[in-house]
Amino acid sequence: MTLNNRPLLRIAAILALSAATTSAFAQSAEYRRGYDDGYAAGLREAGGGHGAGRGSRIFVEDAEYGTHFASCDARRAVRYQVERNRGTVRADNQLCGDPARGESKRLRIVYRCGDSEAVRVVARENESVRLSCRR
Repeated sequence: MTLNNRPLLRIAAILALSAATTSAFAQSAEYRRGYDDGYAAGLREAGGGHGAGRGSRIFVEDAEYGTHFASCDARRAVRYQVERNRGTVRADNQLCGDPARGESKRLRIVYRCGDSEAVRVVARENESVRLSCRR
């Protein structure tokens, strides 16, 4: 190639890159729209998105698994189970490990339904409890 064609190559490269970027952005925007639509449909199907019943939402404020002397913070695992299991949570070592080997453990949860008063529930090890906003 001659030196005279270099500016044309640069312009062609810039145009190709901008076309690829525009195409990637359009695909990304379409993916995001599809994701948002699917997420909204899932929330409608689950009746609020957190297994709480129609139009209500469970907010897990505190969750502690263990004994009086040794426990672990189980909030993240409880929130996950509430979302995945329509409000049902199993009290076991899968929540946050075994904080007291050989001891009988309990799961203590404090949650709210929307802006209502806090509800406290307790489950013994290997039992399940259902968090619900229905009265």
